[in-house]
Amino acid sequence: MTDHDDEGPGDTPEPVNLDDWRNRPDRTKEPIRDGFRVEDGTLFDVRGKARCSAKARNSPGGYCYGHPVKEQKRCRMHGGTSPKAKEKAARTRMEREMASAVALHDMGPVHDPLTALKNLAGEVLAWKDAMRLQVEGLNTLSYSTDYGETAKAIVQLFERSMDRATTVLATIARLNIDERLAAVTERQAKMIEDAFFAALDEAGVPALDLDTREKVATAYAKHLSVIPA
Repeated sequence: MTDHDDEGPGDTPEPVNLDDWRNRPDRTKEPIRDGFRVEDGTLFDVRGKARCSAKARNSPGGYCYGHPVKEQKRCRMHGGTSPKAKEKAARTRMEREMASAVALHDMGPVHDPLTALKNLAGEVLAWKDAMRLQVEGLNTLSYSTDYGETAKAIVQLFERSMDRATTVLATIARLNIDERLAAVTERQAKMIEDAFFAALDEAGVPALDLDTREKVATAYAKHLSVIPA
């Protein structure tokens, strides 16, 4: 009979000798079962399915080998049905669904990190507002039902979104993004202006006196400022 076989209907369990049980051999030194493997702390069976990797002194290799609860890493005997485990599973499931939704959007390289940071702040705040609406729609935070676990996960995601929003906004305030963006715009305008006058010189346009050059630069900047960003 293996460690996880059930007893037959006609079997009568033998009395347990506590001394023998306390002095049972430690099988944690034995190799794990044939076909099983451990990767990054997770136990897998011969089919590549994750199994419960909780410690078990009377099993080869010291692992439980039981089937984990759905969306969990542990079996029901080792905390797979605890409120904390259900809460973590609900949070993981929601994050996975959101990650799948984000993957549908095209993502490219960032050429303007300052503007990208401000756009990111807008997305973070939008996510926070969306999670706030989810929290406002909750009816209970009880642990008595699966809905209660999902509700608790939603509240935690909302709290996390507020933390991220605070971090992004603090970063923008610390870097003084608005002024830096304005400085970049002014620098780019100066480069365009210099390139404009350099092109006139190369084209053989008669050199302009300083007063005329300043008027041209002012008019040029005025027309440049109305170009949509």
